[in-house]
Amino acid sequence: MRRSSLIALLMGLIPLVSFAQEELTLEDAIRIGLENSYSIQIAQNNVSIATNNNTIGNAGYLPRLDLNVNQSNNFQNRHYEFDDESTLTQKGYPTYSLSSGVQLNWTVFDGFAMFVRKEKLDVFKQQSDLYLRMEVENTVANIAYTFYNIALNEKLLKNYEEQMDLSRQRLRIAREKSLIGVGYGLQELQSEVDFRADSAQYIRQGSHLVNLKAELNRLLSRDPDIKFAINTAIPVPAAANNDDIFLKIKEFNPNLLSARLQTQIGDLELSEALASRYPTVTLGGAYNFSHIGTPEGSTRLSVTNGPNLGIGASISLFNGFNANRRINNAKILAENQRLNEQELSLRLKSTAFKLVNNLNQAIELVKVEEYSVELAQRNAEASWEKYRLGAISDLELRESQNKLLDAQTRLISAQMNAQAAEIDILSLTGDLGEYIGR
Repeated sequence: MRRSSLIALLMGLIPLVSFAQEELTLEDAIRIGLENSYSIQIAQNNVSIATNNNTIGNAGYLPRLDLNVNQSNNFQNRHYEFDDESTLTQKGYPTYSLSSGVQLNWTVFDGFAMFVRKEKLDVFKQQSDLYLRMEVENTVANIAYTFYNIALNEKLLKNYEEQMDLSRQRLRIAREKSLIGVGYGLQELQSEVDFRADSAQYIRQGSHLVNLKAELNRLLSRDPDIKFAINTAIPVPAAANNDDIFLKIKEFNPNLLSARLQTQIGDLELSEALASRYPTVTLGGAYNFSHIGTPEGSTRLSVTNGPNLGIGASISLFNGFNANRRINNAKILAENQRLNEQELSLRLKSTAFKLVNNLNQAIELVKVEEYSVELAQRNAEASWEKYRLGAISDLELRESQNKLLDAQTRLISAQMNAQAAEIDILSLTGDLGEYIGR
């Protein structure tokens, strides 16, 4: 009865990991992920903001033109006392005033600061474009890594299933021997213990695979329970060369490009701080209109209108040494950005060296482990035939099974390490576009 319950549990798990509704390729997964990614959409919106901000008006090139209109109606009580001791009192004395004007203010020179601000806006736009590219590449890398992880874990699940099937056959043989009196109870008991251990391992692996597929669905911005199948054929990466990788990192690595933009911003911040040492020249102009009416006064109406023009210049002679402080701090920050760029370049070079070593080692291990699996497979098949003939013990058969599973697991681990190293290298060199179209 307990055996029937275990088999029913296994049969209930198999549809979760075997019978899929969708055939998903890596190219399809990347396409869906790029279309649905929320982080990419946010980065695209930030590019739009940077584009909107990158104007000559925002940099301060253009003048400001304002229109003002004011109207007031006053009703005042007035009391006058004159030298001849006479007085005059007026209640609700009206005054009507209407004024309007157009004012133009234009900073025509501010120590070249407006040119610096425009350059900064250009750099901010480049940064937003670069951040969008980084989001795209991160999405591709995560999808590719998870996709290959699923493929390799599918292989591992199949290996566990084969191990479980062999244990089931071994258990059946042990029971048949017990029934005809040529076996013994301990042999049957040990066979069932191994079968149940293999079954538990298969169940755990099936559950792990379901979770990996849910994670890939998350990366594709889909519901976690969407079922799909993938091709478990994993290409072996090509060996990498350090010199080629270093050249690509220097030219195309997104983090290093971002650090260079930050260095450029630091230099521009210094130029903007130095602009405070120059005078500021402004042009001003206006056209004003005024209409004042006092119906009960000696001057019943006063109207004025006309343009005015002016030019002004100012320079800070002393502001508590704040200009010097700002310039010195800008110099230090610019130097820090250059140091950060140099440190990042060295760190990326070290990381690339390790990844290339890991990749090339993993490729060699794949070759070694492929032959190990072939040998272990032949050994397991031979051991099984000998076991059926009674030439070897249960312990020897189990050992051959474990050796095969160990060799298969090592091969899968080497394949995953090779794929992970290649993905990391392509991320460093900005070549993740290679995964699109595979």
